[in-house]
Amino acid sequence: MTNSTNKLSFKPNKIYTFFTLFYAYFVLALFDTAKGNFIPFFINDFSINNSTVGIILSINQLGSVFGAFLAGNASQKYGQKFTFIIGTTICSIVGLSALFLNNAIMLCIFFFVFNFGRTFLCISVDSLVPMNAIGYEVLFINLTHFMFGLGSFAGQKVYGNLLFNNVSWKLIYFVLGFMFILCMIFVLFLKVPKNRYVLDNKAYNKKDLYKNPLLIFFMIGFALNVASESVMIVWFINYMSSTYSLSAIETAKYSSLFFIAFSLGRLVGGFILQKIGEKIGLKISMGMVILCIIVGLILKQNGLYILSIGGFFLSITYPTLVVLINSTFKELSSLAMGIVHTFTSLVGIATTTLIGFLNDFLGSYTTFYLGAVFMAVALSMLIVIDKKLSLESK
Repeated sequence: MTNSTNKLSFKPNKIYTFFTLFYAYFVLALFDTAKGNFIPFFINDFSINNSTVGIILSINQLGSVFGAFLAGNASQKYGQKFTFIIGTTICSIVGLSALFLNNAIMLCIFFFVFNFGRTFLCISVDSLVPMNAIGYEVLFINLTHFMFGLGSFAGQKVYGNLLFNNVSWKLIYFVLGFMFILCMIFVLFLKVPKNRYVLDNKAYNKKDLYKNPLLIFFMIGFALNVASESVMIVWFINYMSSTYSLSAIETAKYSSLFFIAFSLGRLVGGFILQKIGEKIGLKISMGMVILCIIVGLILKQNGLYILSIGGFFLSITYPTLVVLINSTFKELSSLAMGIVHTFTSLVGIATTTLIGFLNDFLGSYTTFYLGAVFMAVALSMLIVIDKKLSLESK
C-alpha cells in the first residue's frame, strides 16, 4: 500500500496545479463520453450502421497509438508540461472544427486527431499527479479521475436534454473546443516539479524496461481493463436503445446514474484504497464489475440499474492501475505509460471493431457480455503481477 506517512503540503503552486489537472480531466470527460450519446445521431446523419461506427472508432484508435508512442517519449525527454500543451492545443483545434463535419470520413479524421491529442493530455496528467502527491498517489489519482466521472455525469444530464431539444451534436463539440482553449491557457502557467525518482543525470537502461515481463502483464491487463470500460461507457446507451427501444431521455436516466456511481467511485475510491491497499481494492473492484455486468444482463431491462451501479467499481480500476505502473517502473514511468497506452490503443482498435461487428451480427445484448470477459482477463493479469511483485520484494 502507498506510504501515507509523508505530509502533503498545499502550497499555492500545488493548488493551482491540481486545479488545472482536475479541470483538464473534467473537460476531457465532457468531450470523450459524448460520443456514446451521439452514436445514434452519427448513424442517422451519415446513413451508416453499427459496424461502420465500430470501424470509425477503431481507425481513430490509431491516433492513440501514434499519440501514445510519441507522448511517452516526448514526456520522458522534454517534460510533462510540453506534452500537456501539445495535447490541449490539439483538442482545442479538433473541437472547433466540429461544425465542418459533413460525412463519415471527416468524422473518422475528427476522432483520429482528437485521440492523438487526448493521449498527450492523459499521459501528462497521469504522470504529474504522482509527482505532486508523494505518499498519497492513489488518493489523488482517484480524485483527479473523479473529475472525469463528474464531467461524464454532467455531460449525460446536459446532452440528453440538448439532443432532445434538437441542439446539434456538432455545436456541442464546438463549444467544448473553447473549453479546451481555456485549459491550454491554464497549462501555460504551470510549474512542474522534477520527478522524485530522477534526482540526478543517471541514464536509465530502457532495454531493461522492454525486457521486464511485468510490462507485458501490465500491457495486457491495462488494455483489457480499458476495453471493458469502453463497453460500458461507449456502448451502454446503444445497448439500451437498440435492445429495449428506450428514448434518449430514458437512456439518459440510466447513463446519468451510471456516471453518478462512476463519479462517486472516483471520489471515495482513493480513500478506501488508501486504507485497504490498492492491489486488494483493485481485485475487489474488478470482480464486482464482472458480477454487475453478468447479473445486470441476466435480469435484462430490470438489470439496467445494476449495470449503472457497476460504474462505481469500474471507476476505481483505471486510475489505480496507473498508480501501480508509475510505482513499479519509477524512473521510466512516463516511457512505461507511453508503451502501455500504445498497446492499449492497438488492442482498442481490434476490440472496437469486434464490438461493432458483433452488435450487428449477434445483437447488442449478447455483445455486452464482452465487458465481463475483458475484465476477467484483466483481473487474471493483476493476480499474476501481484504474485511477481511479491516474489521480487522477498
